[in-house]
Amino acid sequence: MCDRRSTAGALAILCLAAACGREAPPVSRVPGAPRSVVLRNVRVFDAPRAALADGLRDVLVRDGRIEAVAPPGLVARGVAEIDGRGGTLLPGLVDVHTHTGSSSFPPWRVRFPDVAQNLAAFLYAGVTTVLDLGSLTPEVFRERSRIATGARLGPRLYAAGPVFTAPGGHPAEVLRAWLPWYLRWYVLPRATREVAGPDEARRAIAALLPERPDVLKLAIDAGTGDVPRLAPETIAAIAAAGHAAGVRSIAHIGSSAEAIDAVRGGVDALAHAPWREELSEEAVRVIAAARVPVVATLAVWDLAGTPRTRESDFLPIEREVAPREVVAALLAPPPAVDEATAAFLRAAAAAHDARRANVVKLRAAGVLVLAGSDACNPGDLPGAGLHLELTKLVEAGVPPGEALRAATWENARFIGGDGADFGEVAAGKRADLVLVDGDPVARIGDLGKIVQVVLDGTVLERRPHP
Repeated sequence: MCDRRSTAGALAILCLAAACGREAPPVSRVPGAPRSVVLRNVRVFDAPRAALADGLRDVLVRDGRIEAVAPPGLVARGVAEIDGRGGTLLPGLVDVHTHTGSSSFPPWRVRFPDVAQNLAAFLYAGVTTVLDLGSLTPEVFRERSRIATGARLGPRLYAAGPVFTAPGGHPAEVLRAWLPWYLRWYVLPRATREVAGPDEARRAIAALLPERPDVLKLAIDAGTGDVPRLAPETIAAIAAAGHAAGVRSIAHIGSSAEAIDAVRGGVDALAHAPWREELSEEAVRVIAAARVPVVATLAVWDLAGTPRTRESDFLPIEREVAPREVVAALLAPPPAVDEATAAFLRAAAAAHDARRANVVKLRAAGVLVLAGSDACNPGDLPGAGLHLELTKLVEAGVPPGEALRAATWENARFIGGDGADFGEVAAGKRADLVLVDGDPVARIGDLGKIVQVVLDGTVLERRPHP
């Protein structure tokens, strides 16, 4: 037996222990660094066209904004210069499915998330804007404020806060299964809102609105067992309450039936395509008719179903952002798991081809497929996870330029609307930029060959993990 004070004391001790030995973050920003620079002799990725612009360009940035994109020789007095040497300049990448307050360690290796390291890793990998679809509340909103004021270095953060689900539904059932006693009581009520019906949902949303969530996240996923899920009337209540407050909703779904319930309930986007089966023709028709975009998230389910077994299985950019301890834990033989977890892993592996078929079906139906990594789930590394996701999308038949457009211009417009001031290399846009050595429109793997990352006009210092 232990009371809350002793539990809190144990938690504090463990947090202090976790803080010891933390590595230096992989990016930093020199205090007082200028927010103006000219990048010369670069090939510019034209995000709306999903192609490289013709010829080389000079791109002038002043006070955090792109001032001009012009042929080489642009006059730019009083600002630092970077010679791009024919490399490709892209808008900063945008990841519309992240969990910045989670950990990439396997679930049986409980580690306290290092949010600062996660945020730095996103930037290292050129991800300058993220949408967090489920983290502890209200902490994630406090983190959003710290980044916005410059108190914390990180990508621009948009956040949903807690995940709305049925009592005992996903992800509450996973948290109860894997979290140790000293975390379970703290995490569950902050990571989820378990609502039994429409009235509870409306009250929970009203209580959350003062935190100004950027979206509402709800989970509709019965998984491979008998996991409770939100009823259609509760889905509709959540979507309607969000719309009344000017907040859109995004639904985690696992099957065609759940996708149909979510869309008919009025949600604004789907997270997962889905993950455990091929979409039915009815589901595709319903999604396409409602013009609901889908965040495919191929990589996270591939990682669950087919874990990596060698360091060479990781992309180079993944090895650069991952501390050695994380890689070692992911490659170590897993312990025996319970039957529910084993069933989940089997289902994730079995649906590998179905998930790719879903991307093909959605694109053929004219559905907008967005790019999200679902980092920081086990094995899904912050920042680098989006690179892996784009690789998987290309494997599923998405042309590299289209995948890059999804991860820049389309994702930016999803977050910020048609007038989004990021996601494009154009005059007047925010100067969040990534310079890479190579041509990722021809070879998506070249996206990982990052030379420079520019955030709000400032060139960041990058350091790979040893």
